[in-house]
Parts: sequence; structure tokens; C-alpha cells
Amino acid sequence: MQEHEHVVNVLEEAKQAAERGDIIRLKQLSDQTIHSTAIYQDSDNILVAIIVYSLSKLLERRQNYSPKDFEKYFKYYLDTIDYSRNCINQNNCPLFRDRIKEMLSYRGLSSDLKKSVGEVFEKAKINKASKIYEHGISMGSTAKLLGISLWDLTSYVGQGTINDMKEGETLNIRARVKKALDFFE
Repeated sequence: MQEHEHVVNVLEEAKQAAERGDIIRLKQLSDQTIHSTAIYQDSDNILVAIIVYSLSKLLERRQNYSPKDFEKYFKYYLDTIDYSRNCINQNNCPLFRDRIKEMLSYRGLSSDLKKSVGEVFEKAKINKASKIYEHGISMGSTAKLLGISLWDLTSYVGQGTINDMKEGETLNIRARVKKALDFFE
């Protein structure tokens, strides 16, 4: 795994944001990690982005689950974040990967929560794959990096257009001049 320190900081911030219920911050942290993934094409970075994004989605939907089941899984999720940070600090990425796989197949959940968790993780993979693709990595490489089908990625990416993204919007002339002046300061 590259950028150990960055990933450890992202996981720590993600845990704090989750404890506060700050869904927006979790999504921002996930997007930060996607940028690193696009640079290094490191599957461990993408795992971190997926678990952070999935955590935000689970928190968004917490009212749909049994409070007892949700709290049990939420605690396990936060413990997994701590465990992952320790593995990364000790440069033991295989243990980190194993724990994430274990988290995805966590036993003891109600069937509804287990199914929902699985769906959240699958959709998170596709969502994050589209973000990597937006960073200029080919669809084939992106699909391979995340272990998803090219078909799933293509159907998801095809739903939007460049104008749907904030980056695709044109600034007015004053804003462009201000940006240019700020750049040279």
C-alpha cells in the first residue's frame, strides 16, 4: 500500500466523522482517497475509499435497520477501521485485506441488514470505479482494479454526462479572471 500515512489519517478522520454522524465528511474523505487511487492504482487505497463511502451510505439509511442490528454492525465497522489502521501502521496489508473481507461477510446480522450491506458495498464499488474513470484511468483498468465487470461500470458511467459534474461547469468571466490572478499570487 502506498501513502500509508494518508490512508491512516483518512481512516482516523472517517471514524471520527462516523461517530459524529457526519455523512458529508465521510463522502469527502472517500473522494480524497479516490484521487490517490487514480495516481497509484493501488487496490488497497480503493478498499479504503469503498469502506469509507459505504459507511456514509449505511449511516444515511440507518433508520431502515433494526437499531440493535445496526449498532452491533456499526461498532464492528468502527473496530475494523481501528484494526485496519493498526495493520497499515505495521505494514501488514494482507491482514488489512482479510479483515475487510471478513467485514463484508459478517455473520450474526439479520438477513435484511446483511443483504443491504452487500448491496451498499457493491454499489460503492461501482460508484468509486466511475470516479476513478473520471480521473482518466481506462474503463478496463478501473474494472480490473475493483474486481467489477466492465458491463456494470459502463452502465453506471453512461448514466451521467460531463455537465452533470461540477468540474464540467463553466465559470463566468469574472470568476475565471479571479482564479487566474489567484494562481499567479
